[in-house]
Amino acid sequence: MRTNLSKLALMASFVLAMSFNSAYAQGVYFDIGLGYGSATTKLDGHDVSDGTPSDINEIGVDFGLKVGYGPFPAPVPVYVVGVLGGIGHRFYKDSDYVQFNSYLFGPGVIVYPVDILQLGFAIGTSWVANQTSDPIKMYDSDGGHAWELSAAVDLGGESHACLLGIKYFSATNTLKTSKVEQESSAVSIFVKYAFRTK
Repeated sequence: MRTNLSKLALMASFVLAMSFNSAYAQGVYFDIGLGYGSATTKLDGHDVSDGTPSDINEIGVDFGLKVGYGPFPAPVPVYVVGVLGGIGHRFYKDSDYVQFNSYLFGPGVIVYPVDILQLGFAIGTSWVANQTSDPIKMYDSDGGHAWELSAAVDLGGESHACLLGIKYFSATNTLKTSKVEQESSAVSIFVKYAFRTK
């Protein structure tokens, strides 16, 4: 009788352990993608767009890469990630252009309040790498900070998914030599591939 009870208790413990493990199965999180939207660049508080002629075109683009681990046990699934992202704000006419690029590297968190909705936040260090078609040197930065906030629809199964979402990005940097403060921000629509354990 005691032997049967011990076997039953052992079996129940195994089933409970397996159930807990399946409910909180963890693994690598990875996503990568591109976005398109509206960007703003300010130099010492002055919006660069305000001083450009009407025949100059503008475009805002963003990219993002996240690598992490999860989900961790919580009221909702939580992933902890490292984030590398950035935005580009290009002013152009024909083949001539000036592009303001701001980047973010830092920690982030992803949560799923419901199964198909992903919310993300990241904050970290920032730098710029501005570009131009003109034969002049563009200043790099002495350093700065940036953050981003995103929401996406997760269209996928247990491992692979397509993320369709919207993101707000903001960065502030001090340029080298000139000491001008560059503030960059963007609102973009993005598409990403994601690999994650749900």
